[in-house]
Amino acid sequence: MAMEHHAVKHTALHRRHLDLGARMGEFAGYMMPLWYSSIKEEHEAVRNGVGLFDLSHMGEFFITGPQAFDLCQHLTCNDLRRIGDGQCQYTLFPTPEGGTVDDLIVYQQTPESYMMVVNASNIDKDYAWVTKHNRFDCKVENASEAHSLVAVQGPKTNALLEAFGIKGIAAMPQFTWKRMKLHSRNLIVCGTGYTGERGFEIIVANEDAGWLWDALMKVGEQFGVKPIGLGARDTLRLEMAYSLYGQELDDETSALEAGLAWYVRTGVDFIGVEKLREQEQAGPGRKVVGLVVTEEKRSAAPRHGAPVYSAEGEDIGEVTSGSFSPSLEKGIALASLKKGYWEPGMQVQIEIRGRRMNAEIVNLPFYRKPKPKKKAKAK
Repeated sequence: MAMEHHAVKHTALHRRHLDLGARMGEFAGYMMPLWYSSIKEEHEAVRNGVGLFDLSHMGEFFITGPQAFDLCQHLTCNDLRRIGDGQCQYTLFPTPEGGTVDDLIVYQQTPESYMMVVNASNIDKDYAWVTKHNRFDCKVENASEAHSLVAVQGPKTNALLEAFGIKGIAAMPQFTWKRMKLHSRNLIVCGTGYTGERGFEIIVANEDAGWLWDALMKVGEQFGVKPIGLGARDTLRLEMAYSLYGQELDDETSALEAGLAWYVRTGVDFIGVEKLREQEQAGPGRKVVGLVVTEEKRSAAPRHGAPVYSAEGEDIGEVTSGSFSPSLEKGIALASLKKGYWEPGMQVQIEIRGRRMNAEIVNLPFYRKPKPKKKAKAK
């Protein structure tokens, strides 16, 4: 079968990435910045300061109408009643067989108005899925091509956004969102991110993307803001053990098998709920767990697809995502392992560059923010 060649798309900020000297690469049909300086430097900027991401390749769907809630709940496995207006929820689209079409965030404006932010590589597939199942009185609009998304992530996010003009941002909790006007432009400000740090994702019309990026870069100078590529985005999300579609999740893998039981609420009705109830009862046969390489070789970065063996040498699964962790200074991996190999503290081996290296199953996430030290009370 002849492969169709689609022209690679550019985000509205493409020129700026080139001017900043970004190393570009293709991701989900877009030319995207992989890194500007180095993955390690950009990773540390987000952990300790503040970073700016162009995530305009992500998809945005708007669902409106009297039965918008019903459609959103029919499609997703989390309990949508748990959020109210101005809140959002991480959730997944299960298949009737219990696999996963995509993971996403649903944003509720009112029970008659929702936004869904979906993965870049799945926009067309997801839109087809949502419209195919829309037997409800509501309208679904795929507005992905018309919008740009810039994420601001890191401990200095509040300071930067306050200086940029979003007043009272520090009081805005994570997993809430609001529409607002700034300098007569429309912004959708979302307390969401993929880094484990304080952060926001700001959605604007494409024609406002350049203005937003430039203003945030300029205001951010005093806070040491850095542009961040997809390379550090991946190491940041992996340290937090956040799933990446196509790696931890796919059409064949359920939310339970991906270790996302917390987001599956089988007390509500949705596509695939029967299969997920069965799996919940029996327990999944495999599950994604966290591994840390315990050997001293600093270069030991596990790679996607690498086999994992028990201490006795039995093949027990494979790595779904792996990397060298800048924060832990160790190789870390998420791996899908069979039942019996999920206990933190268990010793296993990962094949890295042709040799088996020792690793240990650990509690997730890999990275936890150090607690601020308590100041000693003055006598």
